[in-house]
Amino acid sequence: MTNPGTIYLIPNLLGETYLASSIPQGVVEVVQKLKHLIVEDEKNARRFLKLCNVLPPFEGIVFHVLDKHTTNVEKSLILEAIKGTECGILSEAGCPGIADPGAEIVGQAHRKGFIIKPLVGPSSILLGLIASGFNGQAFSFHGYLPVNPGDRVKRLKELEADTIKTGYTQIFIETPFRNESLYKDILASCKPTTLLSVAMDITLPSEFIRSASIKDWQSKPMPELRGHPAVFSLWVGQQY
Repeated sequence: MTNPGTIYLIPNLLGETYLASSIPQGVVEVVQKLKHLIVEDEKNARRFLKLCNVLPPFEGIVFHVLDKHTTNVEKSLILEAIKGTECGILSEAGCPGIADPGAEIVGQAHRKGFIIKPLVGPSSILLGLIASGFNGQAFSFHGYLPVNPGDRVKRLKELEADTIKTGYTQIFIETPFRNESLYKDILASCKPTTLLSVAMDITLPSEFIRSASIKDWQSKPMPELRGHPAVFSLWVGQQY
């Protein structure tokens, strides 16, 4: 099959920090040569390009918007538009394809014969896991939990039951403005001996990472979670 093009999966910073602290120079060099970018938000993409020393007016660069509203037909049209080129998929934060709309277009690209090249960069999911001290050999990532409080508590109890049964670390995230509600639900619905890890603002100056039993979390003031991206993990292994 003739190669229709190459797609680079470009990681982004996890927040306001120095580019060199999280993004390798090799990634910057790839970004500097690309003329097609698939992005979730063009404004944020332009900000990232500036950090990579790709400066306005961004002459010759074509931005293709891919977000949660993009249809499968529109994704196919994007792939048609980048045929024969080197193109990048830029995440809003962290790595494309993980809790990110880029996953589906990558799947389509594989079926059409594109070469896919993942690039090294920060993933809050993996960084939160390796910093937790929990089971890194067997784990599950569940993305966002239900918004409805009753459904969310039900799901938390299911995840807790699953880690008790399997020993898998259960990882999930929430939008920053709902982090406090999720945290309170975890403390109210999980067993005192279950372990919870909270990894907030990973790689940023305000980084906060702590693993402890639910009982221990309950005995301490709640961390300032609202407005800060965080990764939550549940496990029932070695007690702290």
